[in-house]
Amino acid sequence: MTLTQSEIRTIVLGALLALFLSALDQTIVATALPSIGRELGDFELISWVVTAYLLTSTCATPILGKLSDLYGRRLMLLGCLVLFLVASALCALSTTMTMLIAARALQGVGGGGLLTLAQTVIADVVAPRERGRYAAYFATVWAGSALIGPTLGGALTQYAGWPWIFWINLPLGLLAIGIVDRALRKLPVPRVKARIDFTSVALLSLGTVALLLGLSWGGTAFPWASLPIAATAAVAVAAGWLFFRRQGRVEQPILPPRFLGDAVVGPVLLSVFLAFGGYLVLAVLAPTYLQVALQAGTGEVGLMMIPLMVSTTVTASLCGRYITRTGTYRRPPMVGLPVAIVAALALAAVATHATPLIASGLLMIVGLGVGPIFPASMVASQNAAAIRDLGAVTGAVGFSRALGGAILVAAGSALVLGLIVAWSPSVASVSGLEELVRRPLGETERVAIARAFAVLFAAVAAVFALSLLIYLRVEHRPLRTQTHGGAEGGAG
Repeated sequence: MTLTQSEIRTIVLGALLALFLSALDQTIVATALPSIGRELGDFELISWVVTAYLLTSTCATPILGKLSDLYGRRLMLLGCLVLFLVASALCALSTTMTMLIAARALQGVGGGGLLTLAQTVIADVVAPRERGRYAAYFATVWAGSALIGPTLGGALTQYAGWPWIFWINLPLGLLAIGIVDRALRKLPVPRVKARIDFTSVALLSLGTVALLLGLSWGGTAFPWASLPIAATAAVAVAAGWLFFRRQGRVEQPILPPRFLGDAVVGPVLLSVFLAFGGYLVLAVLAPTYLQVALQAGTGEVGLMMIPLMVSTTVTASLCGRYITRTGTYRRPPMVGLPVAIVAALALAAVATHATPLIASGLLMIVGLGVGPIFPASMVASQNAAAIRDLGAVTGAVGFSRALGGAILVAAGSALVLGLIVAWSPSVASVSGLEELVRRPLGETERVAIARAFAVLFAAVAAVFALSLLIYLRVEHRPLRTQTHGGAEGGAG
């Protein structure tokens, strides 16, 4: 494989645009949900517009990464782009809530594939030693989608109608296809034609969907100790156990067991599971703390969360450049995570008497500390993987992050809600944290809520500390100066 610098830039641009499409679609929908509910009815199903996408995108992340190892990146990336665009059109044309939810589930399959394949394609054309600096581009795309999505979604819904939050994907997606199609033809196609194990696909999908449904329903639709939650947990455990048993026996595993035994990939997967989960706990639950405990205005809360996202982007970018300059991926997270731990502990210490500005500043420092682990974990894993596993390892990192976020956010929500109910019996009837925003509260109740969040912030600090301890076990391996096509190597 010989690519010119111009062709590499073209592939990178197309991959980033594909990543932006997927990332934007996770944030642009939120502000349009009230309008969608008013027009399509069945408002009780509105949460499924988000949940359906989450379920299918999480399942698709590792599966499509592995499929790209077997059938080639170009075929899979273009297939995901086409699927994403077709599903976007179906979303825009939906006339019932059920149709929209089904279209969103289909869109999630394409979106999950885009997340994995965009990063895998970069790994195909950029050597690990140079890959770190591309982390700045990925970080910028993520931050841009998080900042632009809600604003763009609100503007399109208000001035053009909610279907345009989906129609806007079509020109962007067609542009991405036009950019990458010709350049991707030069990427090598696997010579050994192997077949995906569909039993593994079914078990992974069943286990993931059951787990995410249980986490979504628990404490809201059903009590945590109820039969439906116990049933979803049982299905998730059984399917997960069968899946991992099968992975050791099939010729082409989706998540090869050797990943867990590898001295780089194994600890990276567990460390990023914890780090991203703790980060998402703050990103998802801190707005409730700011609005309820500190009485920040609705408009202010959004502005106060921006420093967390921006600071994460800044240090992720700096870490990527550091990796490229020095060739080491271990040091930045080892420096950054202690900063995040201290900031989370400080937030816990002042939670009951902080001002919104102080809380926002401490969240920003947390973001500075957590940012480096995201590019470092991806570069380290891709550098350690053999060429046959490049898509699979990229999907595994994405899958670990997604599961970490879902599990720890659910655990964090349950922890805070349980403490609030225990310490403030007057709000014992609330079924979810979102209810606290709408309920009139007295000073005593707000103090109890702040104390509950103080415990949560301390727990997040503990999660970051465990992530650091695990990351310290990541083995250092020199970063290759050639792509997989030009150099041998890799774990497994």
